[in-house]
Amino acid sequence: MGYHSGQGAVSGAAVSFVIGRRKAMFRKLFIVAMALTVSACASEEAIRGQAILDFSAPPGALSSARLVMLNGNNITGPASRTSWWVDPGKHEIVVAAAIADVARLGSAPTNRRSAGRGQGSVTIEVEAGKRYNIAARATDATGGWEPVIWRVEDI
Repeated sequence: MGYHSGQGAVSGAAVSFVIGRRKAMFRKLFIVAMALTVSACASEEAIRGQAILDFSAPPGALSSARLVMLNGNNITGPASRTSWWVDPGKHEIVVAAAIADVARLGSAPTNRRSAGRGQGSVTIEVEAGKRYNIAARATDATGGWEPVIWRVEDI
């Protein structure tokens, strides 16, 4: 006894085999989907318990800054990295400024050469679930600057 597909008879065993393989494939896909869901939930929980220090491009009146040290540890990695996840609480950060707007620093050549040189150190206290945007603000025409938190937002 067989099934007729128009191109020849197919045995019941062959149909059962195909159906069994499809069930196994769907079972595997279901397991992978569940694993991804659990993984996403776990990483979401980890995210909720942390804060972000974000050094991406600030608005016009401020200059870019880069994280150099975090809690006494040198920051390594690509210079293009702009965000770091940290635990809530107090953190000592050392920041380097990239002040390129010479007009804000005066016109003397010595001011332009020293613009944004040095590093700014500050202790900040962060809360879980928040993003802290950090930049550099010129404080005078001689190249002085300070690190500033210009925006805090919920993650």
